Amino acid sequence: MFKRKSGVTRTASRILRLCFILVVGTMVLSGCGTSSNGRLQNSREASQIFENNQLLPNHTYYYSGFQRIPYGIIGIDDTYTLRSRHWRPIELNPTLLNQLKYRMTHVYSLDPRGAWILDPEGNRVGIWYSSQSNTRVRIEKNNQIVVVTPEPPDLRGIP
Repeated sequence: MFKRKSGVTRTASRILRLCFILVVGTMVLSGCGTSSNGRLQNSREASQIFENNQLLPNHTYYYSGFQRIPYGIIGIDDTYTLRSRHWRPIELNPTLLNQLKYRMTHVYSLDPRGAWILDPEGNRVGIWYSSQSNTRVRIEKNNQIVVVTPEPPDLRGIP
């Protein structure tokens, strides 16, 4: 009787160890401890910067969509390099920014909002302006950043 109980205990112990190894291995392989994902932080302050036609110093600006009527505008801190084929650099000035904002609002009948682009530690690495308030952000080695472009707006005015 003891032998059988002892065998069951050993088997249960082995299964438990195997499960532990699988869980730890999955966590390591998924990289849960070393995420390189950033995020957007919706911000009235960021919206106000765009509404006042201000440009942040030491930032390079990009647009996605049509140049005259973009889906979104971002400014990336100059310590980072944007890696994307879909964002296009643009030489912004307050007058051009005002025109682009007007067109984004009135052509698409949407209400663009501002957000901070944050790295995984929560540090600001850029600014976002679009009617969409969610996207994916990834910080890569050598200070490269990937920001997924907003989806094209529905021309019926539904985001």
